[in-house]
Amino acid sequence: MNRTLLLSLLRREKVCARTTLAEHSGLQQATVTHIINDFISWNLVKEIGFLTGMKGRRSIAISLNTDDFAVAGIRIARQNFSVGLFNLRGEAFLIKRVSILPGQKAREIMDMVIREMDALIVKFPHLRILALGAAIPGPYNSVKGRISIVTNVEGWDKIALKDELAEHFKVPVTIEEHANAAALAQFWYNADTQANDVLVYIAFAQGVGAGIVNKGLLLKGATGSAGEIGHTTIDIHGPRCSCGNYGCLELYCSSITFVRKVNEAMGKKDELNFHDVVLLVKEKNPIALNLYLEMCDYLSIGVVNVINSFNPQLIIIGDEMAHVEPKLMLERVISKVKERIVPQTLENTKIQLSAYKQDSMVYGAAIIAINNIFENPTLYFGDGAVPRQNDLFLL
Repeated sequence: MNRTLLLSLLRREKVCARTTLAEHSGLQQATVTHIINDFISWNLVKEIGFLTGMKGRRSIAISLNTDDFAVAGIRIARQNFSVGLFNLRGEAFLIKRVSILPGQKAREIMDMVIREMDALIVKFPHLRILALGAAIPGPYNSVKGRISIVTNVEGWDKIALKDELAEHFKVPVTIEEHANAAALAQFWYNADTQANDVLVYIAFAQGVGAGIVNKGLLLKGATGSAGEIGHTTIDIHGPRCSCGNYGCLELYCSSITFVRKVNEAMGKKDELNFHDVVLLVKEKNPIALNLYLEMCDYLSIGVVNVINSFNPQLIIIGDEMAHVEPKLMLERVISKVKERIVPQTLENTKIQLSAYKQDSMVYGAAIIAINNIFENPTLYFGDGAVPRQNDLFLL
């Protein structure tokens, strides 16, 4: 626990002295010195010069080793995937996004993901890859290590995702659903979050999901599928979803639904893609704009359900649908939420837009891998570390 605490403080502080770690952690100076000496012997932490403190006193500056180690992050979505390499502060060395063609099956997509990650790792031969994190669409069964269902993509339930990645890359693999990964990224980097907050991140994209962080820890449920608000019913007489339920939220307000409805309303027969309909919204096309507002109205129902279920201090809405017209989306959602919720409850809940304009979920994938390292450092370093065979990537 003490090692995990100090690693987390080092990640946050970036560069600091041992005395700073002792002050912020509440640990004895001797305990901090002993642990940091272990970290230095493992090359996990480096001494990088001197800091000048009060009364001109100098102390040795220490920092996480962000030059020699990396984690791999993978984000798999319905229409694209991203692969990236990140240092132990969650900063990207390189990220690549690849489109998924309509009709591609899960097996083909999985093979593409592995090839692209292999190609990325080869570009950084000096890095030792410690772990891999993957952010995937849900529902994900963490007990079986498989994605239960992905709307419009066949075959994911047949792939042992975690086992295949661990076998190929020869590193520990941690998998979370999209919204969980993004929620951790928001908690890591949002200046407004406090250690005891309940934060809910809502992914408003090709599906709709929620990641729930309570006091810095994910609320995941018995099999890891907590927060699947996209598959909660908002219309008991609605169409049947691929999950087996009827009237699921994401059937009414995902980017896939948005594109389909704009095409239908404009008689385009699937000629317009997401980029096209976003441009129409920005150009104030009345059909596209009204349908986008309709998506926001349905999302507000999901937000109301989240507030009543989890009573969070902070709700953050992000991903591609949120950034079509961010200000308009946020104003619309908040106004509709106010119509449907007890005012006293809303007084203690802040709803805001994600600050990430890039793919926050691939960053979140890296963070879940880093968290696993920080929580179990002796599995990766020191005498008890499991041997790694990164040279396999270069064969």
